[in-house]
Amino acid sequence: MPKVLCVGQDKGGAGKSLAARALAEAVPSAPIIEVDSTRRLLELEHRTSFFPMRAERSEIERTGGRAARAEFDDVINAIASATEPTIVDIGANTGKSLLSILADLAPDLAEGGIQLGLLVIVTNEPGAIAEASPLLTTAKAFDASFVLENRLRGPIDPATLKAIAGSRPVSVLPEFNLEDQAQQILQGAGLVAAELVDAKKLTELHGIALGARIRRDLTALRLGAMQAVRKPAEWLVSGA
Repeated sequence: MPKVLCVGQDKGGAGKSLAARALAEAVPSAPIIEVDSTRRLLELEHRTSFFPMRAERSEIERTGGRAARAEFDDVINAIASATEPTIVDIGANTGKSLLSILADLAPDLAEGGIQLGLLVIVTNEPGAIAEASPLLTTAKAFDASFVLENRLRGPIDPATLKAIAGSRPVSVLPEFNLEDQAQQILQGAGLVAAELVDAKKLTELHGIALGARIRRDLTALRLGAMQAVRKPAEWLVSGA
């Protein structure tokens, strides 16, 4: 029975795509469905099916809302057609809409052999905290759900995090202070850059000290991110 893991957070900049990239590293055989306004997982393009969102407001108004309902049809069909563990990276401002439709269709998807899971990313920002609980509530019909605390802007108050997660498994992505050059490499090549980066070329460009720091930054972030998504990744492949 194929498992499909959705990664969501309607607040932008919370590290959702980083979590999706970490899952892609942890489960290298998993195809990826990217639902967003623009492509972000460019280095994973050979594994990714991209679905642009959202329907234009003028088209939604012209059709009396039909465009809004139909905009997810292709995404849902792709999920329903999954034959192996699959990752769904859901763009900002899209999670509640798509997840609510998937929750309604959960029995139909289950009849087709699809199990649904959700990983919600939370940061110490009012917007991200406010969005997390509704996403988890929307997906209560899913087979599994997980919470990842991204300490990009510091830890979340434990009581607040407990109120969000409830009994769900919680993992932590610690804060990483990356060199600017490491950030640039990460944005262009993703977490896979930690394995592909040319140490000799980095030394030639930046000197041995900075070059070594860049490599360590990329390696530490990749390892930390993969550890943070370990529990949902294990669920995704269990029974496969």
